[in-house]
Amino acid sequence: MFYSFFYPVLLFFSLVHQNYLRVLVLMRLRPSLLMKAKIRPATHYSRACRLISLFDLYSLHVMSSYLSALYALRLFEKTRPLPYKQGEIMLLSRCLQEELFWRKSFVKVFIYPQADPQAEKVLLLHGWDGRSIMLRQMAQRLQEKGYSVYAPDLPAHGISPGKKVSFYDLSRAVMDMEKHYGHFSVVIGHSTGGLIGCMAALQGLFFKRMILISSPCCYGKMMDRYVCNNKLPKRIAGSMKKLYQLRYGVHPDAIGPELIGAITQPVMILHDKNDLSIGLDEALILSRSLEKSKLIVTEGQGHNGALRDPAVFKHISDFVSQTVHEDYSSFSEPKLILRVANNIKRHK
Repeated sequence: MFYSFFYPVLLFFSLVHQNYLRVLVLMRLRPSLLMKAKIRPATHYSRACRLISLFDLYSLHVMSSYLSALYALRLFEKTRPLPYKQGEIMLLSRCLQEELFWRKSFVKVFIYPQADPQAEKVLLLHGWDGRSIMLRQMAQRLQEKGYSVYAPDLPAHGISPGKKVSFYDLSRAVMDMEKHYGHFSVVIGHSTGGLIGCMAALQGLFFKRMILISSPCCYGKMMDRYVCNNKLPKRIAGSMKKLYQLRYGVHPDAIGPELIGAITQPVMILHDKNDLSIGLDEALILSRSLEKSKLIVTEGQGHNGALRDPAVFKHISDFVSQTVHEDYSSFSEPKLILRVANNIKRHK
């Protein structure tokens, strides 16, 4: 609608903006580094793009609640492109890089390997709009401890292609990684990466231990928060959830403490007292729901600070070190609790 009409206009302004910077560089009024910048509406005019999208959404809501919910779910599942900088690519060049074929595309996987092929494997899952580079320091520390670490750019994130993806499909990508690389001893998820790991566990992902860092406790609450933060009509959230249930066979409100509580493996929950993105109350709910949980509350780390904090890594190191003495056979077979009904058409 209006977004499709105004996007070419924004693209024109972005090209003018880029040429203007190029002139300043040639006149030596700006550093030559600006020549590498690609100005695009989605990155440099994100506020304008968001306002136009919201105007479209309200216009659709006047005409049809179904159409508005369909458009809102599309916006909710749309990722923000964050290309890697040259310095970040150089940092990641020290690890192995593979492209795992996934649904006519691929998932980029960064591997911090061990010489011993029998070494315990750890899977690191970043959050929404995140990238594996955010977990690089943790991956390197775990590698130094003797673990083989797998840190993918999840579909539609980082180098992995795509513009939008559902949480269910992200969890299916994790399942496909297990099929390709074998069982992971430890699954570590940051932010929504923790929820994705839990969703995969409910579909049969096998592991010995899990660590949730600043993770939400319910998918339905995330949708509610999205609608609230964007000041949308509250009933849109209900319509979005019904659409999700039609597509994937499970209601978003059901992907919460009651289902997650079915995970029987030991789980460590790390959460900061002053996390402004996801409140501490969600970590408390997770801790009460899980049978074998260990809650550690930090202070002063915020939402992302724990990924770089040595004290937090000490807790993680102590927790995962016990997997060496554990065997998969000591845990019950994972239950397929969360799955798409066979008679429901998948959304593509």
